[in-house]
Amino acid sequence: MPDRHIPAPAGWPAGPQARRPGGPGRYGFGPLDSAEAAFRLLTTGPRPLALSPAQLAPGLPDRPMGLGELKVLLLHPATSAKARNAVWAELVRRARTAGPAWMIGLTGVAMPGLRRAAANWSAGYCGDPQDLQAEVLTGFLTAVRRLDLESLDAVALPSRLCWAAWRAGRALVCSDAAYASRARELDDCLDSPVRPWGHPDFVLAAAVRAGVLTVGEAELIGRNRLEGIPLSRIARETGIKHPALCMRRKRAENKITAAIQAGRLGQS
Repeated sequence: MPDRHIPAPAGWPAGPQARRPGGPGRYGFGPLDSAEAAFRLLTTGPRPLALSPAQLAPGLPDRPMGLGELKVLLLHPATSAKARNAVWAELVRRARTAGPAWMIGLTGVAMPGLRRAAANWSAGYCGDPQDLQAEVLTGFLTAVRRLDLESLDAVALPSRLCWAAWRAGRALVCSDAAYASRARELDDCLDSPVRPWGHPDFVLAAAVRAGVLTVGEAELIGRNRLEGIPLSRIARETGIKHPALCMRRKRAENKITAAIQAGRLGQS
């Protein structure tokens, strides 16, 4: 497979990109590693990249917080989905309008989801894992650039952006001829448009990995339950009748409930 060169945002440290001898997987520093290193540089020292989260959502700390600390806050279960999304919305706005440092900051905050997206496909991919990382990162950045800045507050941003990264990884894996049959199997599961990943969305992703849900079932729950998109709209978009979607969602929710009760879903 040819090397994939992904243009980085201005100011993004490229990291060592020359291939070392020994075949695929011999990079010393991959695209996600490079992004994380850039994030650390911007969030340490006397003047870290920072936000005052209390200005964005009630109940959050009323002081400037470096993005490294803010990232931990956003991952904490006590942080509400509404507050988390308000902070993500501000990060997206700054990433789009305030220069490359904020794009790196947003990427660093999203890194747990991006790492999960890459790890989800790495075991079944025979190509270079750094190609996979690059595709995941590019899927995320492309999704950020395509967001409508006027409607950010109405979108479950962690879900949409990290799931876009997941989809990009899947596309690369399924483009490998050796995995053509696997691609067909996955396509059979994809019967509704893709979205989710956030805190509850990690459970959906774990359910897909464990074989509890198909990708389509996870997407349906994520779009309807987590993003609040009405089933009527999903029915129009997919051509699937509303009663059929209701039954499909109910069956999927029953399966994931049973799996959680049985302790089948870890977040590894």
